[in-house]
Amino acid sequence: MKSIYLTPFVFRATRYEEYKDGICIGHQNVDIQIISKVINNCAMFHLEGNMPMNMKRNFGLPVFGVERGDILEDRIMYGRLPDNFSWQDPTDPLVCEIFANKTCIRFAMLSPLRIIELTGYFELIGE
Repeated sequence: MKSIYLTPFVFRATRYEEYKDGICIGHQNVDIQIISKVINNCAMFHLEGNMPMNMKRNFGLPVFGVERGDILEDRIMYGRLPDNFSWQDPTDPLVCEIFANKTCIRFAMLSPLRIIELTGYFELIGE
């Protein structure tokens, strides 16, 4: 996992699934490009393509560091859910998880709590 931590990447998502309360509320094949780079302890994300889900196209998440839990056994995690489960913008991702299998990226949003899971492949890691 350390090989892709804090590394710029382009991920090509070919499918999305959205979950609320553990139930899939939306899914379909997609062609979405996720472009990410880290600037000043912030993981910046830009999404391009047809997005059938209700999620921002441009956003940033804080990088807390390895010593504060950014690298887990099976994933990298940028951002964290806040203690309060209310958030003003339901389209604003608060967490990004990049899984070790390098075929899945997951975003979490609040108000209501939802998970959007994108499957696909990395087109580019590092620049």
